[in-house]
Amino acid sequence: MQNVPVIQTTGLSYSFSNKTEAISDINMVVEKGAVYGFLGPNGSGKTTTLSLLLGLYKLHKGAIKIFGEKLQSARSTILKKTGSLIETPSLYGHLTAKENMEVYHKIYGAPKSRIIELLQLVDLSGTGKKSAKKFSLGMKQRLSIALALLPDPELLILDEPANGLDPEGIIELRQLIKKLNAEKGITIVISSHILSEIEKMVTHVGIINKGRMVFQGALEDLHVHNESLLQLHTSDNEKAIHFLKQYNPETEGDLITVYCDDIVQAASINRMLMNNGIDVYLLQPKKNNLEQTFIDLIEKQ
Repeated sequence: MQNVPVIQTTGLSYSFSNKTEAISDINMVVEKGAVYGFLGPNGSGKTTTLSLLLGLYKLHKGAIKIFGEKLQSARSTILKKTGSLIETPSLYGHLTAKENMEVYHKIYGAPKSRIIELLQLVDLSGTGKKSAKKFSLGMKQRLSIALALLPDPELLILDEPANGLDPEGIIELRQLIKKLNAEKGITIVISSHILSEIEKMVTHVGIINKGRMVFQGALEDLHVHNESLLQLHTSDNEKAIHFLKQYNPETEGDLITVYCDDIVQAASINRMLMNNGIDVYLLQPKKNNLEQTFIDLIEKQ
């Protein structure tokens, strides 16, 4: 069971009652110990996918395995090992952080000793008698994550936890995610519509757009994709594009962008154009940040 992914979906599809297809053929793989960033624009299908993983929606098409077991037949066992925060945190505003934890520890059947431990973990042990309704959004998110951790889960699913947070709140969230993963060994799936918010938290990325997965892999694979673009400016771009067809050329104003594996291939492209009477004025890697790579992948779909 050691090499079995914590989450594996096959051909996962879902349509709402109005026949609108929310997601189609989602094949998600989350390895044990990963921090998996599930990324996509608002309305791309992230929440639908995560809700299906938790059994909140009825499975229409495809298969879901969590901890190597089918969700449909082992949902109760799976959920006992899973913590989640989907959409708005469910807190009692008139209660303190500790009182909120005391309500939920009975529901989860968690030992009372975990309350103090978790409040310290999420840096809320010093809030005393302050009611949750007076918390900042970042504090509310951290309390909600503490509640999700009460059953001591092996898997934590967080839907848009950085939504609305200020820069300080995002930094606090990032530190907490890293701590949970490194110190507690929890596998984490965290969704967002902004790559720059969570790229410093994650080890793996899945990008979804219009209900379809457009990229999935380790974060460094996204960096490799980012670094494989080459920009050119020539004396005759129209003629150059003809000779560059095998490199899938695209134009951006006076620049041509092609996919290029390495510096040797870049030199070969330069030589080919020169041999065909085309002067090359500019030949350089396209330096996108990951946010732009994310946008490019979506626009290409």
